[in-house]
Amino acid sequence: MNISEMLRLAFSVVADWRVIVTAVLTIFIISLANYVIRYKKRPLSLKKRKALLKAQAEAAAAAAKTEKKDGQAEGEGANGDHNQKSAPAASGAKKK
Repeated sequence: MNISEMLRLAFSVVADWRVIVTAVLTIFIISLANYVIRYKKRPLSLKKRKALLKAQAEAAAAAAKTEKKDGQAEGEGANGDHNQKSAPAASGAKKK
């Protein structure tokens, strides 16, 4: 086999539709994997960040209201402080 026959064979292999489709799919899959690996979310804009913080604050306030109502409905103690933790400093503990 001489050089001209070898070049013709190499060209026919490279020009085959299966080789071309495989090369295109390989490049696409590598590009997709690279995009997925390097993807980073952009930080929220100032307007969106403020709106999100406001919505979270409102949700926390609503949750606190419902929690407070649930606590009263279940029945609190006589003085209403069954959820408060005892503080040793307030009960007269000596300081060193």
